[in-house]
Amino acid sequence: MAFIKELKALFPQLGNPRFVHFLLEPLLLWGILFGVIAWILSLWILKNRQAQVCSLILIAVSALAIFPVLHYRKKASPITAPSARLLNEQNERRRETQWVYYSLGALAVAGIFMTGEGKGKAGTILSLTLAGGGLAIVMFSLWLQEKEIAIFHPDARRQPKPPTSRSPAARPPDALPERVKP
Repeated sequence: MAFIKELKALFPQLGNPRFVHFLLEPLLLWGILFGVIAWILSLWILKNRQAQVCSLILIAVSALAIFPVLHYRKKASPITAPSARLLNEQNERRRETQWVYYSLGALAVAGIFMTGEGKGKAGTILSLTLAGGGLAIVMFSLWLQEKEIAIFHPDARRQPKPPTSRSPAARPPDALPERVKP
């Protein structure tokens, strides 16, 4: 019964622009990463055309998800963040670099028709471009996500300090003072 209650609470959230934005945004990193891994495996290890087409569709859908991500990000405004300046810079960075994702999406769609057996040098070049460019865009997406973490979760970027020689964590267990009996 609680599960049905939770589902009833979930479905209205699908109309919430912030909720949809946060659901779609990981596709730009994880969808492309898994698509590129599948592309490389299907191309050079499995050598299976159906798997190649599926991986290209995954890359294209994930890369072209930039459009709804930016759309829902804009609709979700104002997004609250500790630093409005950093948030505005990140929004501008996302808008200025969306062409990267559109380019990869277009290459993946072209790859559906131009790669595979008997496609010659153009197919080979496109295959290598999709693999290398896809990995580069994964790194780029990771960098953008790191910038988002800096805005929304600044504590996640801080490294814990190593224990000092005076702190109890740095002493061996036998060096701790004994309890005084009452």
